[in-house]
Amino acid sequence: ATGDVDTGDGCRIDADRREQFLELMSGEADRLERLVEEQLQLARLDSGGLPLERAPASLRQVISDALESFSALADQRQVRLAGHVAPDADAVFIDSARIARVLANLVANALRHTPAGGEVTVSAGRSAGEVRVEVRDTGEGIAAADLPRVFEQFYRGEKSRSRATGGAGLGLAIARAVVAAHGGRIGAESAPGQGTRVFFSLPQA
Repeated sequence: ATGDVDTGDGCRIDADRREQFLELMSGEADRLERLVEEQLQLARLDSGGLPLERAPASLRQVISDALESFSALADQRQVRLAGHVAPDADAVFIDSARIARVLANLVANALRHTPAGGEVTVSAGRSAGEVRVEVRDTGEGIAAADLPRVFEQFYRGEKSRSRATGGAGLGLAIARAVVAAHGGRIGAESAPGQGTRVFFSLPQA
């Protein structure tokens, strides 16, 4: 067939198959590039070598943007995506771009592990002199043995939360580093079959 490639060992690869190989290689190259970039970013955050550009900002706007950016994916997965920001949550003193990345990591993770018909909710409000943000899902949950380690680099826990379902195990580690750089705290609560709640705190402006 036109476009066939001789591999040199007597085998030939047709044009369609070759295109599939090229797409696979391109996808793997992109994944490795993202992995290297995430590792560098995490190393800089941990060493204090990636300064934050903090300013008073609207957490309501950051959350609204995150919900909008994931609305198409949520519809595709048939998962309801909702948000609520209490009136006293704004303003916050944050690096908006990096907190947006934290939210993106948490929402993407929640959607990845929530079945069709489920729900992912992002909420924020003031508590004990700080602002608390929560991302709650109705997914499969996390085993008790895995829960203390979910913020570690490359830790993906059980098979259902492995690379096969996406991610290299750096998203939550980056989220923890960004929140810590803001002087906040991050944590998670979950149980198998009962969903997961990831929460973090931020200083109020």
